[in-house]
Amino acid sequence: MRLLSHLPISFRALSVVSALASAAAFSYAVAVIPRSDAIRVAVACLVLSGLALIAESLAVEFADRITMTASNLPILLAVMFLGPAPAMAVAGVAGIWGCWRERSAFISIFNVCNFVLSAAAASLVFVALENAWGFPHSALSAGLLVAGVAAAATYEFTNMAAVGFASLLMYQRSLATYWKAELPPFMRSLAVLTGLGLMTAALYAEAGLVAVVLLFVPLFASQYMFKLLANEKEHVARQKDLSDQYLEMNIGLAAAMVVLLDSKDEYTAQHSAAVAMYCRDIAAVLSLPEEEAEALHLAGLLHDLGKVGTPDAVLGKETTLSDDDWAYIRQHPGKGAEVLSHLAAYQDVADIVQYHHERLDGSGYPDGVTGDRIPELSKILAVVDSYHAMTSDRPYRVARSSFDALKELRKSAGSTLDARYIEVFAQMLRDKDLAYREGTSTDFMGEYERGRINLRLRGKALAQFSGRAEAREDPAAG
Repeated sequence: MRLLSHLPISFRALSVVSALASAAAFSYAVAVIPRSDAIRVAVACLVLSGLALIAESLAVEFADRITMTASNLPILLAVMFLGPAPAMAVAGVAGIWGCWRERSAFISIFNVCNFVLSAAAASLVFVALENAWGFPHSALSAGLLVAGVAAAATYEFTNMAAVGFASLLMYQRSLATYWKAELPPFMRSLAVLTGLGLMTAALYAEAGLVAVVLLFVPLFASQYMFKLLANEKEHVARQKDLSDQYLEMNIGLAAAMVVLLDSKDEYTAQHSAAVAMYCRDIAAVLSLPEEEAEALHLAGLLHDLGKVGTPDAVLGKETTLSDDDWAYIRQHPGKGAEVLSHLAAYQDVADIVQYHHERLDGSGYPDGVTGDRIPELSKILAVVDSYHAMTSDRPYRVARSSFDALKELRKSAGSTLDARYIEVFAQMLRDKDLAYREGTSTDFMGEYERGRINLRLRGKALAQFSGRAEAREDPAAG
């Protein structure tokens, strides 16, 4: 059952008054149709009503309150060549089509009556000019076209003015605000209706109704193709929303695993946050492409994900690790990469994680690859990961100072770690405070949120649900 009670009484009253006015206007207009033209007018009215109905069914709303539809053209032709009553009938048919979309019977009634009364107002203007200038319908003339322009303007203005008044009653939206927002699309609609309307009217006057029907065939075909494209675009947008939500869920799942790991080893989350921060900042210094910078930051945040499978006794061991312990530790880059490779859109992050413990001379793990076989982003991650590991307290040793850690990094420059990235990182740390150098100026959830925000800014993460598919409840404009 359609909702009725939530609409303001004033709007419901407007709908009833509009219905009564439409009925009265149509009844009066029927009386002025010449009997000798009744059959011709009836046939033409049926044809134009069919064209208006098809045009409304193919209507496409694509941007800035702009609706692509050719339904106004049959209405204008009816105004110019058939008279007020047929024009109102054609307009009523066009208005009825959209009733099934409305949430209230009163809105449907108002919309249909708005079409009808707008056609009635346009017909009155046209008839007044016709009586004043005395131009014939059967021949193309300047008077016919000028009166058509006046009728088109009257139709559009009456339609928009009625919608503005209805918005005032329903939503207390001032008329000044309404017209400020709606005037640009109103002028565009008027320009299109005037241009196409005059061309179609000229064809009707010179070649008759059959020629106009033939003109509408390619017009409807192009509108149908546009509707298909618009529907496909909407479908792609919905698919993108689902994909983005899946992507968001994936990063949340991976982050939750790191938080779980932190419950086993309190070092992990803070270390991951610091490494992610350093990765984010060094990517900015190097002016890396946006996608690479984002992948590097996420890799820094999730690079120790594979330690979830490492025994607690190894992670919390307070003495030097044994060979068996190291066997577990050497597995974590591969395990982390394997997890990330199963998450949508994270293959590039998985590759960075896979190689972040490899070394230029082949002494790294898990695969012992060398030199150019190590991805550049993995080389960057290796530098900052090594630095923060040295400047952090561990169960089996105390933290080194930033100065000592950088000194140790420089000893390995060119042999195990990339010298260029070591120097870029050293320059980056030069003017930073102690908290930044120790990696305590950020936290895991802070870096996680930054990663999500970066994804949104690039349009690759969670779409805003409220903006893409709002329910359209305003009274429809023609």
